[in-house]
Amino acid sequence: MGRLKLEQQGKVEQAGVRGNEIREVAEQKNEDAARSAEAVFSIEGVDDDDRAAVEAAVSESSGIAKALAESEIRAPGAEVGESLNETSRESNEYANQEFADAQTAAEMTGDYSDVGSGLSSSLEQSGQEFQEIAGASDTLNAELQEMFAQQASQLEGAFG
Repeated sequence: MGRLKLEQQGKVEQAGVRGNEIREVAEQKNEDAARSAEAVFSIEGVDDDDRAAVEAAVSESSGIAKALAESEIRAPGAEVGESLNETSRESNEYANQEFADAQTAAEMTGDYSDVGSGLSSSLEQSGQEFQEIAGASDTLNAELQEMFAQQASQLEGAFG
């Protein structure tokens, strides 16, 4: 596999690693929110002041959860998505160039037709490999974006 394909594949792998890091943070934030929500919802205020303080704590906690969902999940998840979209776009461009070059190589004639045929086949294979990288990038992006959305929604809803 050539340098450019390895580079593109590396970008997909790096995005996957970053996506897993975001997932781990999201899971931890959701666990913290769930424990905190359980604690605050188990408090029974004795009088009106206590109940008002509990309601204020729930409201403030809800605001914190929403801010964390944005800063810890949605924003970094969008960055990962942009990176994967760029990798897919680049890989598709490279694939299209390889296919166009394969067509050109196939036009070699006469004594050079065997060379052109071999080159064309090699370029076709290379184009397919770039398409596979683009597909892997698109698939990973879709999976990560769905997971980010679920994790963020869960965190945002932790306090009602």
